[in-house]
Amino acid sequence: MRRRLRKLFLLLLVLLVTLSCRAVEVAEEGDDNNNGEDDEEADEEADEEDDDDEYEYRYETSSRSTPKNVRPTEHQVILQDTLVDFSQTDLTGDAVTAAQHAIDTLARAFLSEGRLEELFEKTKTPECRALIAKHYGYHVMAIAKEEPLPFVDIQFSNTCEDEQSWDFDNLPKGVHMGIIQNRTYQPERNETTEHLFISPFDVKICYGILAHDNAAATIRLIEALDEPSTQFIVHIDGKYEETYQAVKEYATSRERVVVLDDHNRVRVNWGGFQMVNATMQMLNYAENYNLDFTHFIHMAATAYPIASNRRIRNTLAAYPVDANFLHIILKPNRPHHSVWNYFVECDDRLHRIHRLPPITKETHKADFYTSSQWFMISKEFASFLANPEVAPPDSFLRQYWDYIQHVVVADESFFGTVLRNTQFCNKHHNWNFLHLLFDQWENEVELQKRDERKCVMPDPNHCGRSPTTITLDQLDILEMSGDLFARKFNDEVDTKVKDVIDTLRMKEEFELVVLNATRPRLEGDKPKVDMSLEGHGTLIVAKETVNTTFPLCLGLGSGGNQVRLVPCFKDEVIPTLAKGWETGGVIMEEVRNHTRWNIGPCSSDGNLKRLDTGDVQATKGFYTPGPRCTFSIMDGIRAGRCLDGESLDRQTGGPVHVYPCTKRWNQFLSFGDGVNTPAGSIYTIVPKHIRDRIISTGREQEAYMCLGVAYRGDLDEEDWFGERKEFFDSYDIEHRDPSQIPEGEGKGEGEKYRPLVYWYGEHLMATRCSNEGAVVEWVVVPFIVEDDNENENDMDKVPQTNMSTDDTDNAPQTNMSIDVEEL
Repeated sequence: MRRRLRKLFLLLLVLLVTLSCRAVEVAEEGDDNNNGEDDEEADEEADEEDDDDEYEYRYETSSRSTPKNVRPTEHQVILQDTLVDFSQTDLTGDAVTAAQHAIDTLARAFLSEGRLEELFEKTKTPECRALIAKHYGYHVMAIAKEEPLPFVDIQFSNTCEDEQSWDFDNLPKGVHMGIIQNRTYQPERNETTEHLFISPFDVKICYGILAHDNAAATIRLIEALDEPSTQFIVHIDGKYEETYQAVKEYATSRERVVVLDDHNRVRVNWGGFQMVNATMQMLNYAENYNLDFTHFIHMAATAYPIASNRRIRNTLAAYPVDANFLHIILKPNRPHHSVWNYFVECDDRLHRIHRLPPITKETHKADFYTSSQWFMISKEFASFLANPEVAPPDSFLRQYWDYIQHVVVADESFFGTVLRNTQFCNKHHNWNFLHLLFDQWENEVELQKRDERKCVMPDPNHCGRSPTTITLDQLDILEMSGDLFARKFNDEVDTKVKDVIDTLRMKEEFELVVLNATRPRLEGDKPKVDMSLEGHGTLIVAKETVNTTFPLCLGLGSGGNQVRLVPCFKDEVIPTLAKGWETGGVIMEEVRNHTRWNIGPCSSDGNLKRLDTGDVQATKGFYTPGPRCTFSIMDGIRAGRCLDGESLDRQTGGPVHVYPCTKRWNQFLSFGDGVNTPAGSIYTIVPKHIRDRIISTGREQEAYMCLGVAYRGDLDEEDWFGERKEFFDSYDIEHRDPSQIPEGEGKGEGEKYRPLVYWYGEHLMATRCSNEGAVVEWVVVPFIVEDDNENENDMDKVPQTNMSTDDTDNAPQTNMSIDVEEL
């Protein structure tokens, strides 16, 4: 009888945990979706509807009766949802019998809930079911023994010292997240710090490569990075035996390539802890076999170097040898308790058991950080990480190792959190030199096409996402990024991009050898197109309005981030403008605020050249339609922000704005060449993977998007921008007060389009470059400071700026040019 009661008691405890899980899901129904990614924070508080619904609730444990029509508390709602009906249970008689009857009722309620059944349905083996039951039991027995649930009361040993701490809700004046994120560890090199640095020729790299389904890509990556001083450790996902055998055979003839054997291989799953474990297997091998290296670089087989091997070594040597390069969001991650769950991993998927308490400095003496799993670290830190199971039991590494095994997407928090909570926190440069952009969230994909592995939370709309695939039309963006590596590449999607990168890497390697350079490549080292003109900024003028009484420019207007068509000059200046003023220069005192732009830096493939007329001549390069540049505003509180051609909804284009510079495709623009894009237009190129995604929804998407205005073109914009009704409704060109239009600027007889002056002050948009009439053509006029010239007559001269990247005025015209539409 007592054994049966113990079993029934355990069932009771399991039921309590199950019902608690159910209560979690109920409470989450009101929570906002929080996708939790690198520099994007979601509001975690649910919007509450202030309605007049009436509730009837009786608080069972109170001796006082609660009046009807009183709204219950959140706690009462959860209790009511998890309530077990004992009204038909016989609780008379002795305690043992009554307890037996009560547990029988609880067991029936537990079975009807179906929680374990639901978990077991997603398994393949009895071993996985046993693991789920075991961890379910941890929570049950915590209640039975009146102990805290797992990790609730754990206190971590934080050994990070002398590190600046921030109150992110009350940052000091002049301090913002951008400043904090730009953290570096690069002391000035002098007599007192010289011992921290080594020569590029003394840099020895051990590459740890995670691979799964493409042996050829893994081998090509090794070949690209191979030098006499490098070593490679490769972990092949345990699910991919064919890849393992192919790379293993390759490694038999390569002394410095190690492929981990079966006993060190794990089965890696999206979002699972085994992703971390696979990396730790490589670090463990490097430590146990005492490999000789100065830096450990962790990368995926889907990554590829975009810099030469010499530049990689030069860059590492520019920082102290004990520097650790990790990209970490330095504002601690504080996930809402309702979305932070305890998982176990088996049968190649994650299984959610219960809630997991989030780590905070206030509750656990340590902070939890979101970071990239791809990093470059010192040998010292690599050795520290290598064997967490044998670290002191009270150390942060040992304690956090236990915790992280139950965290979803553990690889995006483990390494950064360890670094920031240990003695290595002061040796952190907050960038990993990896160009990586993410695609859409999985919950944005049509339901039938979703990868359910990326949607493991109770809320089916709370999903993860994966990186975008790099294609040939993004090469100039890679160049401008300043990074050493990029991810991800897919040889089946683009067969040419790595070939071009290899050619560029060989060219750079040759240049560095010839120059005998022993320092990292700096921003100005590589010849790029120079559009800075005199260096004081550029006025970008709508060409159609140059010779009117109301010249209009690209600007921000009176304020805000919206980019508009605004008057170029102050009112008193316009009557003084001489014919052909656009061929000379302007001074700052003459123009309106927020119209001064810096064009550049620009990529190096092809050429841009300002002609005597103010037009910009674009010349194709070997692999792009021409150089692309950043356009950043130079005045006001938004100085330094980049012109951004991507709106915030799913369709590319739409209203444009300035935004903090991010090195994304939508912030790299160029001038039309008259072939792919209208001459004089300003355009950006939509990457192929985004075009394909939009086209798959049944909508049209061209490769080239130009700056323009609404309600002036030949194409049906409202159909194209169906979800942008509010933006188009803001236009009222038809009913604009004629008195606001300068005299003589009305539509002439026989003219197809209204004069552009009708759009002054209006928000510009990115529209299809084929949208004739809507696309605006531009000329550029440099700002000149009078002191730059020896006499005033020089003010009228056109700056003779050669923007060619070689010894000729124009880049060579060859058949190697690539039409982006064909990519």
